[in-house]
Amino acid sequence: MKKLFILTAIALSILTICSCKNGNRNVAEIEVDFDWQLIDDGSQKNPEIRLSGMPEGTTRFFVGLVDLNNKGFDHGGGFIDNDGTGVIGRGATKGNYNGPNPPFPNMIHNYEITVKAFDKKETVIGIGRKAKKFPPQKP
Repeated sequence: MKKLFILTAIALSILTICSCKNGNRNVAEIEVDFDWQLIDDGSQKNPEIRLSGMPEGTTRFFVGLVDLNNKGFDHGGGFIDNDGTGVIGRGATKGNYNGPNPPFPNMIHNYEITVKAFDKKETVIGIGRKAKKFPPQKP
């Protein structure tokens, strides 16, 4: 009987994980894209961010930045109201956003931007991420 209970619990866990995006049925997956154009080391301005797949009812976004090579450094983030265009303009976040700034000149780090979508009740209803190298590599 105990084995049956454990197997049932495992099966339900697997079904729950496989049927959910981002581990939560109510959170949509947002496509995020950006480039570092016009962004200098240590800029306090976020890059222009293009979004698709925004969930209906999105009233505002939170934009956060993480240095994937140094996760201990908090680059903060900021909020922006949703204007319905699918674009978060360069420097549009309101808050404590600190842009990419590798610790040594000519050092390349991978930075990830995370965008969370909120509804009018301040519930997260969507999330998306995109990572790119900074400074950008020239082709």
